[in-house]
Amino acid sequence: MMMRVYLTDTDHFAEINAIYNECFSGLKAVPAARTTVYVGLPKGLLIEIDALAVLG
Repeated sequence: MMMRVYLTDTDHFAEINAIYNECFSGLKAVPAARTTVYVGLPKGLLIEIDALAVLG
């Protein structure tokens, strides 16, 4: 699994990290995620998440 999280504000990092850990708390290991602060998101957008999962 690959997860990329784009934020517009570093102040949101702790909150998204807590939510991310809660969402994946049922797994043996929380998947790694790369978080980037990116100011180029469309106006009004605070977060963008890009995820790829392989089932099999």
